[in-house]
Amino acid sequence: MDWISYLQQHQVILLFLIIALGFLFGRIKMWGFSFDSSGILFVAMLFGHLGFSLSTDFKMLGLIFFIYAIGLQAGPSIFNISKQRGLRVYWLVFQLLTLGALLTFLLAVLFDIDMPLAIGLFSGAMTSTPGLAAAQEATRSTLTSTGYGVAYPFGVIGVIFFIKILPRLFKVNIKEEERQHKDMTTGAQPKIIRQNLEITNQSLDGKTLREIKFSKTTGTVITRLLHNGDVIIPGPDTKLHSGDIVRIVGREEDVRSVIPYLGKPTEQEIPDIRQLESRRFVVTNKDIVGKTIGELHIHDLYHMNITRIRRSGIEFLAEPNQKLSWGDRVQVVGEAAQMPLIRKLFGDEMKKVEYGNIFSIILGILLGIFVGLVPFSIGKAVAFNLGITGGVLVAGLFLSNRGKVGPVIWQVPVPIIAFMRELGLTLFLAVVGVKAGSEIVHIFQADGAKLLLAGVLITTLPMVITAWFARKRHKMLLIELAGVLCGGMTSAPGLTAAAGFTESQAPLIMYATVYPFAMILMMVFVKLLALF
Repeated sequence: MDWISYLQQHQVILLFLIIALGFLFGRIKMWGFSFDSSGILFVAMLFGHLGFSLSTDFKMLGLIFFIYAIGLQAGPSIFNISKQRGLRVYWLVFQLLTLGALLTFLLAVLFDIDMPLAIGLFSGAMTSTPGLAAAQEATRSTLTSTGYGVAYPFGVIGVIFFIKILPRLFKVNIKEEERQHKDMTTGAQPKIIRQNLEITNQSLDGKTLREIKFSKTTGTVITRLLHNGDVIIPGPDTKLHSGDIVRIVGREEDVRSVIPYLGKPTEQEIPDIRQLESRRFVVTNKDIVGKTIGELHIHDLYHMNITRIRRSGIEFLAEPNQKLSWGDRVQVVGEAAQMPLIRKLFGDEMKKVEYGNIFSIILGILLGIFVGLVPFSIGKAVAFNLGITGGVLVAGLFLSNRGKVGPVIWQVPVPIIAFMRELGLTLFLAVVGVKAGSEIVHIFQADGAKLLLAGVLITTLPMVITAWFARKRHKMLLIELAGVLCGGMTSAPGLTAAAGFTESQAPLIMYATVYPFAMILMMVFVKLLALF
């Protein structure tokens, strides 16, 4: 037919047609779940079965955008995960994916499955498109995407089903766990308070804040001081006197402990006779990104203090050695007349936070490609390179973690990262699906039952073992465990099921915590399996 030859000759039109139909198919709900963007893979496989083909250049472009977006997403937290969340949940994800990889290898040997096909089964059973992307580059075989297509449907259904039966399986009272989680999180997050105190400690009379190293030793900040009727914004050289009224800001336990040192609580208010204001600014001036609060000399230059910083939804006390990051929200206290100067210092341009710098994105990708092509060697026996995906991933991780190198801001707003990830994913799935479609019917007719069984085992057994271990060994709350399992399996439909049986945000929090780690770990495992 003319339209077939027309589409084959016009690759861009064919590409967009496959993607559009894939999204439409992915939105169809079947038994309470949908394929979402993975629907593109199945539509593309149909086009491949009909004899269509797509340029591999589309696949490489999509792969680069997709992998770099993952690096940007994971970079700010991947190098300090143990400080933020502890090693327990990451160990569980490592255990989950290690079991899946070992089981894949054993089944490939027992069932005599070609390793590229087995790697595809592994990626599909774990519902990991990043794993498929890395596997495609490692194996360069259409069998990999075929295996993914075979195992993915049960991977989606299996995770949803297992998450739904978890409360009954372990006989858990969800309401009780919600209460426990609330108590845990409330206790874990330090509360920042403010308190007015009257200085009665005679030994502090006439001493400066610099002399007594106040902020460093107490962990709190004096934001205002009332001395003989005058309101002062204190700095390092401000002297304390008996009878002064000071406003202390800090963590609740630090403020409580500093009271006996300074004096006693007072109900007396500090009047705003000098038109003091408290405003919040966003850091968008690239010249101060990476500098510490102390290096800005806010008090010396503007007679103001930075009291708090909000970053990634978390608010903490500002300290002199705290480095500023792009997009930080800083709370500043000082005279109203100086606020325009402070705004200019920080930048305070939300537009820059909401819209990314295309130059930094392209430059970061280019650097990653160069890194991937550089050869490495271990002794004289082993020589290798990271490949394009590995280099781009490393570049995304490193650059987004650094935030700024020279004049270039590498951090990218979250909405743009999400768009890059989805755009790259759609391009990649369309091409690999078309290539897999030409072989899937033949393979399924020959070994369909065996491949389906392997996919079911790879999906189910690692989840069962990890869930039992987490509950029996670590006594982990089930509402947290559900999020860890869904994040480890990179299963958004599973997360929807987890959010359905609890009003707590615990599944969402744990999913977001482990998801980047799981994506990267999947890439590592498929690369290792490809060596066999």
